[in-house]
Amino acid sequence: MNATERMCAAIRRETPDRIPTFEWFIDVRVGQALTGSDDPLDVVERLDIDGINIRPDYAKRFIDVQTFEDEWGNRRQLTGDCIPAVIAQPLSDVTRHAEFTFPDPCADHRLATLRRAVERFGDTRAVVLNLRDGFSDLRDLLGYEEALMAPLVEPEACAEFLDRIVTYNLAIAGHAVRTFGVRIIATTDDVAMTAGPLFSPDVYREQLLPSFRRAIQGFKALGCLTVKHCDGNVLPLVDQWIEAGIDCLDPIDPGAGLTMSDMKAKYGSRIALKGNIDCVHTLCAGTPDEVREEVRRCIADAGPGGLIVSSSNTIHRGVRPANYRAMLEALRRYGA
Repeated sequence: MNATERMCAAIRRETPDRIPTFEWFIDVRVGQALTGSDDPLDVVERLDIDGINIRPDYAKRFIDVQTFEDEWGNRRQLTGDCIPAVIAQPLSDVTRHAEFTFPDPCADHRLATLRRAVERFGDTRAVVLNLRDGFSDLRDLLGYEEALMAPLVEPEACAEFLDRIVTYNLAIAGHAVRTFGVRIIATTDDVAMTAGPLFSPDVYREQLLPSFRRAIQGFKALGCLTVKHCDGNVLPLVDQWIEAGIDCLDPIDPGAGLTMSDMKAKYGSRIALKGNIDCVHTLCAGTPDEVREEVRRCIADAGPGGLIVSSSNTIHRGVRPANYRAMLEALRRYGA
C-alpha cells in the first residue's frame, strides 16, 4: 500500500498494511530538530509520515511585525505557535452578515500550498484538505461572544450565515477535488471544552447540526472521506456527527477523560478513530519509553483497523522532539 491507500483504508475502517499517522501541524522547531528542515513537506517525507494537512492560502497585509490582516478582514497576531490569534473581527452583528463578502474560493493563490504538496507527493503521501464545517468561521468573523450568542438570540440570521459559510467551504472543496483529486477532507472546528460542548446537545442539533450535515454530505458527494476534529468532551455530540455522515473522529481527547478503548467499543463499528497520544503531558514531559508504551496501548485498544495514531491535538512547540520520534518509532514497531 502507498500512504494514500493506507490512510483511506483506515478511515474506511479497514485494516491497512500498517497503522497510518498524520498531524494537523508539526511545529517548525520540532520539525527542524528532527529533520534539519523548516519545510513541512520535507518534514513529512523525511519522517515517513503518511499524510499532510493542508489549509487554503489567504493573503496577509502586515500592519507590524506581529500583526496582520487576512483576506477575511480578520486581524491576527502571531503567537509563536502554529495558529495566529484573532484579535479583531470584520463583523459584530450576525444580522448584518449580508454585508460581508467572502474571499474568492477559486483565486489563483487559494490552493497554492495544496498544489505544491500534490505535485511533490502524488499518491505517495495522503494530502488532506483542511476546511471548516461552520462554527469556526462563525467564531472568527463575529468573535467568540457573538458566535456563542447568535444561535440563541438571532437563530434565523445565524442559520443564514452558516449556510453561506458552508457554501463557501463546499466551493473550495469542489475546486480542490476537480483540480487536484483530493480524497480526504478534514474539518477542525472546535465546539467543546474539557467539561463538555459549548452548546447543549438540543441547541446544537437545532441550530448548528443542519449546516454541519450539509457540509459533511457535500464533501462526501464530491467522493471524499471526512475526518472531524474537535477537542474536549465531545460525547454529547458524537452521535449527531455520525448521523451527519463523518467517517473518522479526532482526537479522542485524553485531557477530557476519553479513552481509545471506550470509544472503540462504543463507536468503532461506525467510524474510524484518530488520536490520542497525549500532547499535553506524555509528549511534552514524559520519557521516550512512556511515549512508546502509550502508543502500544493505543494500538492494542483501538487497532488494527479503523485507527490513525497521532497526537491528541498537534505536535506543538512544547513537544519534545525525542518524544515525537519515539512515537513514530513505536508506531512502526507495533502498528505493522
